[in-house]
Amino acid sequence: MSRDSFKEATLSGVRWMMLTRGLSQVIALSATVALARLISPAEFGRAAIALIFLPLAGILTFEGFASALVQREEIDEHHRRAATLMSLLGGAALSAAVLALVPLAWRPLFGARTASLIALISPVFLLASCGSVSRATLWRRLDFRRIGLIDLIGLSAGNLVPVALALGGLRATALVIGALAQTLAISALLLIAAPAPLPRWHRRAQREIGGFGLPAALAGLVDVGFRNVDYAILAAQLPAAQTGIYWRAFNLGVVYQDKLSGVMMQLAFPIYSRTESRAELRRLHERAARVHAAVIFPLLASLIVLAPLLVPLLLGAAWTPSVRPAQILCVAGMIAAVLTGYPQVMLAVGRPKALLRFNIAMLFTYALAVALAARHGLIVVAIVVTGVYFGILLGVYRLLLARYVGITIRRLIPELGPAVAGCLALAAAGESVRHLLEPLLPRAPTIALAGTVGILVYILALRTVSSATWRDLRALSARVLPWSRGAAPPTTASVAPSPASVSS
Repeated sequence: MSRDSFKEATLSGVRWMMLTRGLSQVIALSATVALARLISPAEFGRAAIALIFLPLAGILTFEGFASALVQREEIDEHHRRAATLMSLLGGAALSAAVLALVPLAWRPLFGARTASLIALISPVFLLASCGSVSRATLWRRLDFRRIGLIDLIGLSAGNLVPVALALGGLRATALVIGALAQTLAISALLLIAAPAPLPRWHRRAQREIGGFGLPAALAGLVDVGFRNVDYAILAAQLPAAQTGIYWRAFNLGVVYQDKLSGVMMQLAFPIYSRTESRAELRRLHERAARVHAAVIFPLLASLIVLAPLLVPLLLGAAWTPSVRPAQILCVAGMIAAVLTGYPQVMLAVGRPKALLRFNIAMLFTYALAVALAARHGLIVVAIVVTGVYFGILLGVYRLLLARYVGITIRRLIPELGPAVAGCLALAAAGESVRHLLEPLLPRAPTIALAGTVGILVYILALRTVSSATWRDLRALSARVLPWSRGAAPPTTASVAPSPASVSS
């Protein structure tokens, strides 16, 4: 693919992913508000354990058996047929294993109610495996338009089905069935868009796919474990309602920025795998970090300021105890935003084993820290989690990105400085306005005015502190937003950022 075609595919992908991700998040936000009022924190706490298997299904079936189809420079039909066979067999085996462990592990650890939810979600691995080769085919073609539309429809099903079922009184079961509906819809649409070949055994292709896919899948498995082990530990040590409160706080502070960063998660691996050199990959990722932080940081800083009013207003009084942990975890969310994309970088440069080793160390450190903090309450857990995230940031840049790609922490600090400075100004202005208006106005106008003032101050500070970051944001807007097509094109110095630099 020529450089111009590569750039156009990237920009087109960013446009479509921003559009579809934006629409899906509007639907998701509406569903979140509805479900928070229909389902109690305790039921959310039980469902949170079962929902761990949703990202696991995508990681294990795709990374293990189809990611090599994207990363390899050349593939043939033997690779696709072998990947289809391995994915289906792997998905079936994983679903059977999860179901078989219900009486042996899940019920003794989490209780009968949560174990029944895990049994219900167990087919998710087989459902996800059906679409893994089709997704790899579309990624290899850089056909982000179809991928974005498919994910939009699937995510819509995953948000609307639980609301309908919760209205019928199904509670936590509604959340699990919604996850299954999402996976089924996405796999079916992927198969329609890019039909997978009939499965067939082929020793050479199997070996080549497994040589990359096994460590990639294990690295992904450990990463999913890292993202969810805190729920499992807290569910085993604390009442379900406390687990639900932490789940909500962690989602507000950390997980929702992951959803906003979904553009990068969708595009980074195929785009980084097609870069012509490490220097080009390094340039894309470093610039991505700067623009990504400039977009994500102010949203999380605004949540820190507005959470005491926003959470009870939108989600109901039952979720008020999640406010303080969520504010602390917003800092972890900022760090997570900076970390977004490092697994894709390591896979793109063909280093899944190094990624696996790091992720294993990260998982055990995190699990131990959460287990020790759990007995001291959710505020301490939130502080410890944020501290571990900071340590992981240092480790990623020192042990992975600097060693294998040449991206050092020293190069990162100037890239993030403007966004941090802008957020400090936002917090000072927004907090002042909130405290001034809170005794005088109802919650909704106070939130609107304080949030608007904070964002305006952030924009002014960003323009003052870093004209380069401001130019990048304008270039991004001019290149990818439909209503900005008539805007003047950016200068040559403002080459379009990588997909990692955007959030929707």
